[in-house]
Amino acid sequence: MIDYKQLEKQIRDTAKEENGLLPMFSNAAAILMDGVPGLNWVGFYMVDEEGFHLGPFQGKPGRPRIPSGKGLCSLAAKKNDMVYAPDVHEQPEFLPGDPATDSEVIFPLRNEGKVVAVLVMDSPVLNRFSVVDRDNLRRMAGLVEKNTNFSGTEKTAAAEKKAPPKEHSMPFELWLYAIKGMAQTYEMVEPIFSQLSEKEKKSLRDEYEKTA
Repeated sequence: MIDYKQLEKQIRDTAKEENGLLPMFSNAAAILMDGVPGLNWVGFYMVDEEGFHLGPFQGKPGRPRIPSGKGLCSLAAKKNDMVYAPDVHEQPEFLPGDPATDSEVIFPLRNEGKVVAVLVMDSPVLNRFSVVDRDNLRRMAGLVEKNTNFSGTEKTAAAEKKAPPKEHSMPFELWLYAIKGMAQTYEMVEPIFSQLSEKEKKSLRDEYEKTA
């Protein structure tokens, strides 16, 4: 008999130590693989612009990518609900990974109401996941969802986007003088630069942005 209370405690304890996405997903996959008998693969697929990419998992190597609209992962994300396949061989949407897989259950994980990942659990046993199992595993997925800090990478990306532009190491005119040797004094630079076409000015400025 599966001790779901113990699995819940392990997931909560993991979150107390480190609740970033990678450690949470990695440990959750290990906890479920170890604590639920009759599984051959447990892992996460992360939503991206092209569909899904492989996240932390336990088991044989998984598909690196799942295209948008393909597979049971896409179905779970679209429904925003659990998808259960008691016999994957009867599911035309199923994308085979480990050939030993006979049944599969998938749970969507949300951040701020939006599906950002799915938890996939595979078994080499037909109809492996009973109603009791599915209800409890849905609760485990909910715990992972609730206790994972999804904002870390988003904050980092946002900070990079909002970072102030790099200040140039020297004024443009001095740089122009230095690399082109067009003048021997600063006063000679401006009239030369003013005679350049807009295309030439843009080319010089683009070059400057790359080297400054």
